[in-house]
Amino acid sequence: MSGARIAIPRGAAPWIWLLPALLLLLPGFVAPILLVARNSLNIDDPMGGMVAALTFANYADILTDLFYARIFANSLLLSAGCALACLVICYPVAYHMALRASAPARILFWLVYTPLLVSVMVRIFGWIILISDTGLMNSLLTGSGIIAQPLRWLYDTEGTVIGLVHRYLPLMMLPLYTAMRKIDGAVVRASTSLGASEWDTFRRVVLPLSIPGCVAGAQLVFAGAISDFVLPNLLGGTSLRLLAPTVLSEAVTEVNLARSATLATLMLAGVAVVLVATQQAVARWCRWAANV
Repeated sequence: MSGARIAIPRGAAPWIWLLPALLLLLPGFVAPILLVARNSLNIDDPMGGMVAALTFANYADILTDLFYARIFANSLLLSAGCALACLVICYPVAYHMALRASAPARILFWLVYTPLLVSVMVRIFGWIILISDTGLMNSLLTGSGIIAQPLRWLYDTEGTVIGLVHRYLPLMMLPLYTAMRKIDGAVVRASTSLGASEWDTFRRVVLPLSIPGCVAGAQLVFAGAISDFVLPNLLGGTSLRLLAPTVLSEAVTEVNLARSATLATLMLAGVAVVLVATQQAVARWCRWAANV
C-alpha cells in the first residue's frame, strides 16, 4: 500500500535519532573503558605483560600508597585551579559578548575559538618560544629592567598551568556564553526599572542565572585538564607529578600494564564522581536555574 506509514512507539523517536551515535559510542568508547577496567583486575608480570586474574590488589596498593595519593591530590588541585582560572578569565568576556551584543563582540567570539584551528603541538611550541628562559616574555621583562633574572615558567608548574588554561579556555567560554544568551533581557530590564543598580542586577539576576553555564564549563575544563598528558609532559617538569602522565609512564616506561589500567580506571571514576556531585549540588542549591 502506497503512502502507508510505519507506527513508531511513543518515546522511541529520540532513541532512533541517537542510534547512529550509539553505534559509534559503544565500540569506540564504552568497550575500551570496559577493557581497561578488566585489565585493572589482572596482575603485572615482572617479565612483561599481564597475568589474567580477578583481584583488587592493584586498587588496594594504589589507594594505600602516599606516593599515588600525592599524585591524585596534585591532579585534582591543578585541574580545579585551571577550571577556576578559566572561569575568572572567561566570565567578563562572555558577559560582554552575550548581554552587550555588537559586531566587536561577535569578532571577539571568533577570536576566542581561533586557537582551536591550530593543533595542540603547534600551540605548545608557541608557548615554548614565549615562556622559555630566553623566550620573548623573559627577554622583554629583563630588557626593560622589570626583572633582573629570567622567570622560570617553562618545564615547571607555571608552564603547565599556562598551557592548560590556554587550551581549555574555549571549553569554558561556550557554556558560559550559551547560558548568558538564554537570560531573558526583560528580566534584566525589569530589575533596573525597579530601582536596582547595575551591580545589584548582576549580583541578583545575571550571576544566579548563569550558574549552569559556570558549572558546565568548569566540568569540561576539569575533565580535560585532569586527563591531559601532552601539556604536562612538554611544558611541565618532574617537580609536580600528575595523574595522566603517570598512567602513561606506568604503561610505557615501567611496563606495569595492570597498574596503569588501575590508575586510568580510578581517574575516570574520580572524574565521574566530581561531575555527578557538582551536577547534584546545582540541582539541590540552585533550583531556580534548573530550567535555564
